[in-house]
Amino acid sequence: MRAILGLVVSKRGRVLVDGVDVDSIRGTTRLMASNLREVMVGSKQPLRNVARFVLELVEGDYERFEDIVTRFAGRDVLRKSFAELSEGQRKIALNALALASRARYILLDEPFEGLDPARRVAMLSEIQGTGGVKVISTHVTWMLRNLPSWDLYLVVEGSVYGPLNVGYLWELRISDRPVEDAVLTIDLRSGRRVYLSKTAGTPLSSLDTLDRLYEVVS
Repeated sequence: MRAILGLVVSKRGRVLVDGVDVDSIRGTTRLMASNLREVMVGSKQPLRNVARFVLELVEGDYERFEDIVTRFAGRDVLRKSFAELSEGQRKIALNALALASRARYILLDEPFEGLDPARRVAMLSEIQGTGGVKVISTHVTWMLRNLPSWDLYLVVEGSVYGPLNVGYLWELRISDRPVEDAVLTIDLRSGRRVYLSKTAGTPLSSLDTLDRLYEVVS
């Protein structure tokens, strides 16, 4: 995500956004937004001041930001600095800033981290109700059933597999034994392989996080 946003320099290849190299994009509003912490690092100002400043720069919607933060974390959070917030409150604030940006592409890194189950479901609904193209990076699987039309890529030990349809992936099982109807084979650095199919292994839907993939094959 940092490479897509131009925050780090790629060692190989190019990142194109709407056909334009990200390294040549400067000062374009409403193009990309993210919930990465870089926006807030070092600021001692109240959250509402920082958010208002950032959203004015990118032609975002401060009222939307304030509404999300207030509903998820309470109005007092707006008067505190980012450093004074709990991890859950920080995630809410960063998610809200990205969702209120009115950007065409919204990149969300672990948007449910630090949130209780009720707020996780509510945040997913907030994300779904926001316009633009959303990209979510996450390990959790519970939300897959709510995003049946989304495309999904699995990133395992630096290799990318996909795209897969989320609705289809939810029906699959994980096994460390070869199966004839495998729709995806994942090669691990250890030399072992993981197979996804409809017929054999542990149901993907039973894993609360994809990190448990290694437990299945251990």
